Amino acid sequence: MYQRRVIQEYISKYPDQFRYDYAISREQKNAAGQKMYIQTKMAEYAEELWELMQDEKTHIYMCGLKGMESGMAECFTPIAEKYGKDWAEFAKAMKKADRYHVEVY
Repeated sequence: MYQRRVIQEYISKYPDQFRYDYAISREQKNAAGQKMYIQTKMAEYAEELWELMQDEKTHIYMCGLKGMESGMAECFTPIAEKYGKDWAEFAKAMKKADRYHVEVY
């Protein structure tokens, strides 16, 4: 994991403002015993994440395989629609505002 020590420092300093979640498909299993993927992990917190994304101070950082972006869309398209928004447009606006950071390969 990215700089565990650095992450632990952020968690200690900002317990109400910093959260670090991850999904490692080859090592973790979801509740159904299948490989853990990012969209499965995010679905556990979808409402909370959506609410946080409405705040201009919230940033999303995602790194990993290119397919992760489609996993984000899979998770957030239904919740965006629930609130009358289009996920693709919302994500595009977050990127333009420099709040959605993607590092994929």
